[in-house]
Amino acid sequence: MTGSRVLATRILLAAAPVLVSLAVAANADAGYYMVSSCSYYGNTAPVFVPGGNAAHLTPGDACMVWNGHYYRSLEINEQNGPVLHRYGAQWSTTTPSPAIVIVNAYTPVNTILVDCRLSSDGFTAQYFWAGGTQSINYINGCNSTGTGGAGLGYADGIDHPMASRYFGWTVGCWLASSCSALGAGDSDGALVGVYGVQLEAEENSGPALDAIPGNNLYHFGGDWVRGSFPTSLAASDPSGVCAIVISVNGQSPSGWNWADPSQDGSQWTQCHNLKTGQLSSSNELDQALDTTQYPNGAALTLGYAASNAAKVVSAAAATVHVDNAPVTLSLSGPSRASSEAGTQYVTAIAAAGPSGDQISCSVNGGANATYNGTTGQIPVSGVGEHEVVCQAHNFALSSAGAVAYSPQARWSIDIGQPTLSVVSFAKVADPLRCNLVRERVKVPAQWVTVMRHHKPVRVRRPAHTRLVQVERCHPRMVWRRVTVLVTVRRHGKAEAVKRTRWEHVALPPHVVSRSTRRVAYGQGTTVNGWLGLANGTPLAGQAVSVIAAPDNGQGHFRQAAVTTTAPNGTWTAALRPGPSRLVQALYGGSSTLLPASSAPVHLIVPARVRLLRIWPARVPWGGTIHIAGQLAGGYLPAGGALVRLRIGFGSAYTTYGVQEHVTGNGRFTTTYTFGVGDPSVYRAYWFQLASLPMGNYPFAPASSGRRTVLVGG
Repeated sequence: MTGSRVLATRILLAAAPVLVSLAVAANADAGYYMVSSCSYYGNTAPVFVPGGNAAHLTPGDACMVWNGHYYRSLEINEQNGPVLHRYGAQWSTTTPSPAIVIVNAYTPVNTILVDCRLSSDGFTAQYFWAGGTQSINYINGCNSTGTGGAGLGYADGIDHPMASRYFGWTVGCWLASSCSALGAGDSDGALVGVYGVQLEAEENSGPALDAIPGNNLYHFGGDWVRGSFPTSLAASDPSGVCAIVISVNGQSPSGWNWADPSQDGSQWTQCHNLKTGQLSSSNELDQALDTTQYPNGAALTLGYAASNAAKVVSAAAATVHVDNAPVTLSLSGPSRASSEAGTQYVTAIAAAGPSGDQISCSVNGGANATYNGTTGQIPVSGVGEHEVVCQAHNFALSSAGAVAYSPQARWSIDIGQPTLSVVSFAKVADPLRCNLVRERVKVPAQWVTVMRHHKPVRVRRPAHTRLVQVERCHPRMVWRRVTVLVTVRRHGKAEAVKRTRWEHVALPPHVVSRSTRRVAYGQGTTVNGWLGLANGTPLAGQAVSVIAAPDNGQGHFRQAAVTTTAPNGTWTAALRPGPSRLVQALYGGSSTLLPASSAPVHLIVPARVRLLRIWPARVPWGGTIHIAGQLAGGYLPAGGALVRLRIGFGSAYTTYGVQEHVTGNGRFTTTYTFGVGDPSVYRAYWFQLASLPMGNYPFAPASSGRRTVLVGG
């Protein structure tokens, strides 16, 4: 074929669409784009498909084939023989979707070559579309001899509006029983050749955005969110997705938008996939948003948009709120309580971000109860040990749809029955008087087994008596004057009058309890107590600790004994020798009983003051003696203890001084100087030491023995 290239009269669609705006507005109703094919437009017309049913008719795509003079065209040629009547061939294209409709077909003038003797050779040629056809006839370049070049001439162009999903052209043998263009002076079989065709298509919808992944931040619109989220946008469109963009609050960071830099105008699907680089009807922009880069409480408007080859925009938007604040929870309340105090409450206090929080608590592994807000009051009741387990969460979702939780908080509370502990020094008053006596008792007859000749034999022992020693006790008997009512007759009438008389009564043993007891230095004692419920029910088999502290005001209590209560709730514990002490009983409680402590009792122990030595034992008047003494038992205060010094003659005595600051091991020395006297008179004076009461010295005052010194000569 021969021909020349002609400039297009239409403005072609730009290779890359402009990025779409992300304003939340109605998407565009429709848009237009061009599909340009064949050598005039510099491509091989990939959208056109050959077809036909005629032998010897060949549709050939030679759009970008250079024959040494020019690029060839989309052709329909006859080869190797005539074409039978009603048979033909065609080139055609169909839009890839009902949403795309061809609204105009355009072939530039002088870009279509046609057989000058087309009808004489028996052929017809037409453009066709839904609802119409247009014949292809030469208009110039042909003469009777076919000087247009091998019998070819230029046909008229086409600029025809339409509404069709398909467009094409066809050549068929319709004017003769057998058609051929292979004769002398003919076109040598070349029937029609199209150097350029441009289709204007209308697309009435934008890209589909429904392929956004399920955990995309877009699907959390209206929610509080936290952490990192995928914000990928997937879109698809039959004309291709030529631009795709994601924005946050109207800003699209680098890498969050893309536009096809080389839109392919020769295809129905004109846009490249940004990942593969191949033409594709789908595209996906993968990004992730770290919400921790925004302040808590911030509102983020996510914009998603994509445009197709027709520049039709599909846009979607969603607003989320950011809350990445941690969730904390604390519990407070009583750890032990009395069952008589009623229902106890454990307070749960949560702290979270602006999305708010909710507290969920269970008691002893039971069903969870929820408390909206930052505070919850969890009721706990019933005797026993209880555990409250709480956890708080906010309402901010992660990409997996999970809210943020605080660590679990636990609180233990022991609700028990109140108990009562009493400690005292007990003494049995008026005990029974017991003595051993010998009594004769009768033993009844009985059968017994005895060994005779190495064999057991049952024998009957007759009844008999025998003497046994037994203990007989009787109470103490005393005479007591008692008042009784007696009936007398006065003036013929019976009257009740009071009379007194003496009766011999028994004194039963009874326990006398005291809060103080005095014991000698170096002696131990016992302490007694009772443990039970507040209603008087005794507690048996319970461990009671006895603690004691020296009575020096410092309160240094230590465990002195551990004992167990008897069935009636009583107990007894031994105390070792020591100083004056405060003694107290402690009960640690159990899962159902509350602890208890008694009031302290006072054990009084007098000090041991020793007058160790006086020397010399005999001095003249005016002489001096040395006295050595000691406070035994330790517990001497840091400032020292006080010792009083006495001198006496006969039954008379006087205090002549106080020894202060007795410390260390308690030993001390002092002196005494006698006055002037008659050398012929001798007198025996005695000396004695006594401790003085001090609040920080845990021994009661006591005196030493006396030592005598002979004075005279």
